[in-house]
Amino acid sequence: MVKKNQKTNIRNNYPPKGKSNSKGIKTVKQRQASSKYKTLARKKFQTKIFIGISLVLIISVILIAAFSGGSENGFNTSASNFVLPRLGGPGKVSLKEFSGRPLIVNFFASWCTECASELPVFAQDAILLKKQINIVEVNSLETGNGLNFAQQFNILSSVSAVASDVGGSQGNGLYQSLGGTGSMPLTAFYSKTGVLLTTHIGAFDASTLASEINQLYGLAVPTGVT
Repeated sequence: MVKKNQKTNIRNNYPPKGKSNSKGIKTVKQRQASSKYKTLARKKFQTKIFIGISLVLIISVILIAAFSGGSENGFNTSASNFVLPRLGGPGKVSLKEFSGRPLIVNFFASWCTECASELPVFAQDAILLKKQINIVEVNSLETGNGLNFAQQFNILSSVSAVASDVGGSQGNGLYQSLGGTGSMPLTAFYSKTGVLLTTHIGAFDASTLASEINQLYGLAVPTGVT
């Protein structure tokens, strides 16, 4: 009898054939729920990563367009291939049209007091070196009347061209492409093949501009008239 009862008890520790252990079913459900949760969590994480990368790309494109030059109504404010509207008249002013001679691009605004002191210097050197160098004036960051300001110094008839900056955060697309951060004046020096050589922030006088031209281009501004 003892042996029979022992066998019966041992058999009773196992579920009858064809039936499921309720404890075992619960464990399977928990595992399935845990697996589903992990899958959902992984998908949410991947979605967040995708959204984050997308936002970074969008912001990068916006910043590049704003600060590194872009196209607007047929104009281009890229430092390496700019095309700007002509100030006070029809037509465009482009970097390519001045290929073959060194090019100086000087930025000005009517509110800039230092611009007022250096514009006559650029106007004079443009005349003295007319067959050797091109000088383009660009009205940028303007809050007043840039055309009237330019006419005061007769630069429309003395320099190679006068353009109006476009785009950017304040009509200063090319200015920003060349590294301008808000101060004036700014001057960019290009090679005869259109390669940007250097930029200068601050005003030039006759002596310092003549020295820069000589150093970069090997040209001497005639003395006694500057």
